[in-house]
Amino acid sequence: MIGIYSPGIMKRVITSLSLIIMSMSSILYAQGRSDIRTRITAGPTIELLSVAVENFRMPSGFASPDDSVLAVNMYGVLKSDLQFSLYFNVVEADSAFIADFAKGHMNLDDWIYLGAQMLISGRFEREGDGILVTADVTDIFRNKNVYSHDFVGEPQNYRYLMHRVASDILYNLTGEQGPFFSKIVYSSDASGVREIYVCDFDGYAPIQVTHDNSIDILPSWANDGRQIFFTGYKNGNPDLFVYDLNLGKNHVFSARSGINMCAAPSPDGKYVASALSIGGDTEIYLLDYSGRILKRVTFSKMIDTSPTWSPSSREIAFTSDRTGSPQIYITDSDGLNMRRLTFQGDYNDQASWSPRGDLIAYASRERDGFQIYTIDITGQFPKRLTDVGSNEAPSWSPDGLHLVYSSNVTGQYKLMVMDYDGNNRRQLSAPGDCKTPEWSQNVK
Repeated sequence: MIGIYSPGIMKRVITSLSLIIMSMSSILYAQGRSDIRTRITAGPTIELLSVAVENFRMPSGFASPDDSVLAVNMYGVLKSDLQFSLYFNVVEADSAFIADFAKGHMNLDDWIYLGAQMLISGRFEREGDGILVTADVTDIFRNKNVYSHDFVGEPQNYRYLMHRVASDILYNLTGEQGPFFSKIVYSSDASGVREIYVCDFDGYAPIQVTHDNSIDILPSWANDGRQIFFTGYKNGNPDLFVYDLNLGKNHVFSARSGINMCAAPSPDGKYVASALSIGGDTEIYLLDYSGRILKRVTFSKMIDTSPTWSPSSREIAFTSDRTGSPQIYITDSDGLNMRRLTFQGDYNDQASWSPRGDLIAYASRERDGFQIYTIDITGQFPKRLTDVGSNEAPSWSPDGLHLVYSSNVTGQYKLMVMDYDGNNRRQLSAPGDCKTPEWSQNVK
């Protein structure tokens, strides 16, 4: 007997199989929801929640081309945010469904056929100069709404509005916080001289924050995301400055004779670890927020620099060449229990401690330039994440699932972002030759 299947019959057969398979996945999702964070750090074994995102609509239809463009833009940002979070696999409509998708004729069976577990839909309407956006999430297998929330904003600020939507959906479905309200600070020569810039976590809205017409480098965030520390040469010496984002101006933090650089505020907000050369050789000191020295942490006749704090604020990783070549070390914040972390490679620098506490990222010099590595805090399992060009100054996102770094893979140094395991590398759109980025905490 020869079986002849029409596309419609074949679709129903596959849909039935998909229902069985995806129903099992839905049960596993419900049972293992609290384990998503654990599975994310497991690398290749992670299981993502498959979601479909529908185009935004207006209840009475688009009243103008501007409304249609706004709907497309909001859809694009929301989808990008959900994909970026690493907790979602965003299902796309394939060519067989594209016509129905465009006309809004997609039903739940269609999304199941495409592999979706949840359907995210949105609608909006104009309210004066603003917009009211409603986001819904439907559990496809149970045909049940599991999330609905209204958001109010301005159409010109649709990106921020969609970051709010993505953040709220992520939290309600997984209990996790994404990086959607974080910023990246970096130095760039886009103005003709090297100044300090800030952009959104996804590279949008870059702004120049210093205008010293000098050399400003090595920026870092205060733990509240309201102040930026950096080293500046406008007074002829490498001094530490603090830029206040609310006041829009900076002031001197440390202008001691010699080197003042690599300020690293502790996560608990109590200290600022910095590299100072007031004793002749460069050592790590703890300062308070007024710039007063509270304690000297390291004691060696060589260079100790580039401190980074553990999430608990109890330990500091730093670079030292005390054994002949730059390597990463870890010490308690009081200078006790010093230990060497890296042994592979002859030049390791620019450590960044993951907010999750388990990994330290750093740059290691190789034959053709620097490459980004991660290593377990016990000093085991060094893993190279990059392999092309020279890649420097890694910094973790606030959720510990992404790294921003500076790379010359396209020629000029640019900001790059990748997942914690080196996958999904993409270049941000920040202009100029961009160096030493640092990722902030979420700041709304």
